[in-house]
Amino acid sequence: MSSIETVDNISSADVLRPAGNYIVSSFSTNGSGTGAVFMVTINPVGAASVAVKSKGSNYAENNTITITDSELGNGGGASLTFSVNEVS
Repeated sequence: MSSIETVDNISSADVLRPAGNYIVSSFSTNGSGTGAVFMVTINPVGAASVAVKSKGSNYAENNTITITDSELGNGGGASLTFSVNEVS
């Protein structure tokens, strides 16, 4: 099934990312997984934390997830990237 359990290697803070909580289901991956949903929390200095809300399927460890600025408040910041750390 290969569902996402945890993520790591979250990209650096970007002050252009608006602070807030974002439910994200639209992103790209370098693997074949589908159906994951993430809660991305951006703090006031643009640093992100990522929680897995829906684990999806067909992901593999070390897949890279990329979320564009348009999904994170459209403030002009760099895309957010992180890695799938553990699957079940």
